[in-house]
Amino acid sequence: MDFIDALAGWMTTQRWYAGKGHQPRLRILDAQPGPADSMRYLVMDDAGTLPTLYHVPLVLAGSDDVADVVDSGEGRAYVDAARQHDFAVGSLAEMGVDVHRVTGSRVLTGEQSNTSIVFEERGEPTIILKLFRTLHHGENPDVTVQRALSAAGSPYIPRFFGSQDASWPDVGRESGSAQGTLGFVQEFLPGVRDGWDIALEAARDGRDFTESARDLAIAVAGVHGALSVTLDTTHADPEVVAAIGSAWRRRLRIAASEVPAVADRVEAIDAVYRAALDDPWPQLQRIHGDLHLGQVLAVPGRGWRLVDFEGEPLRPMAERALPDLPLRDVAGMLRSFDYAGAVGGGADGAAWAAACQETFIDAYATAAGSADLDGTLLRALVLDKAVYESIYEARNRPDWLAVPLAGIDTALTFRNAS
Repeated sequence: MDFIDALAGWMTTQRWYAGKGHQPRLRILDAQPGPADSMRYLVMDDAGTLPTLYHVPLVLAGSDDVADVVDSGEGRAYVDAARQHDFAVGSLAEMGVDVHRVTGSRVLTGEQSNTSIVFEERGEPTIILKLFRTLHHGENPDVTVQRALSAAGSPYIPRFFGSQDASWPDVGRESGSAQGTLGFVQEFLPGVRDGWDIALEAARDGRDFTESARDLAIAVAGVHGALSVTLDTTHADPEVVAAIGSAWRRRLRIAASEVPAVADRVEAIDAVYRAALDDPWPQLQRIHGDLHLGQVLAVPGRGWRLVDFEGEPLRPMAERALPDLPLRDVAGMLRSFDYAGAVGGGADGAAWAAACQETFIDAYATAAGSADLDGTLLRALVLDKAVYESIYEARNRPDWLAVPLAGIDTALTFRNAS
């Protein structure tokens, strides 16, 4: 088996490989020397709707290693370099971190699209390195946003330590090359739990979650405030507003064609959209872009931290870096409370979620750094999120369709969110 075939056989079994629905068509776009005698292969998969570029660091297998890729033609065997301590420490050093105190490393399991490596300093886990497996032209938004927030001293994110970029051939660009982010390093927070697990447990137990919702709103507002002064903002000119409105209505048309209950509500939903589009809009700025309870971590004794600023996974990477409405993050969190209440709260789930939502809105409105909490615009964004959810649930989890439909009805009857 030659190298490409062997590589394809291994890559397609990895959780970060995104092309599960088609046969791979791989080619080596570039190969660059990495730390610890590794080679970083930049592998293009030309199958699927759009070509996808993967970051695949490999190192020759040792006598005690179980090989991942066996090139029988060349008589060589390779293992995933990310699982090798020397490669991991070398990558950490390349990102500007002092590695003299590093005493160990381990790869986290369960991730879908990246590979994360936790490092110990003098026996304590303190640093985490995230290797991006799918590469895109331009700096990854997770790096841009967390670097800016860390430089501003924001207490609501893990501290950012460094990152690494690479260039590769791209004949489609005028320069003939593209550049993007290979990975970045940040503070590791031990003992954390994500907000979804905590909220779901509280809803199941019927425990009040409003104090946590209040603290979370303060953290979200603090991040919005820091981003508004550290990264670019822009006016919401008529073209931008029209484009966002077109996206709302495109999703609404799709939902109405697939979900009869949404079709019955199209006129009412569109009336909210029209009102929001006619109102003056606030400044656009960088936001989280995919905020929900699963994107926040509770740190023992230190409160909430927001993580994963890559933006909405289904949007093109270039779009995720565009200034947007901070209220989109607020809408995402409100919908997440709805899901936690519906999944875990039983008969009282709706009341549990409503209490969290009301507290979150009130706390955000008065917190330092918050954006203007325009009620009509927030209703439109909540509706757009719930409309998108109705499409997803109808296609993938029909038993859950009642959750976004209830959210739509609540938003349609809610008159003033500010």
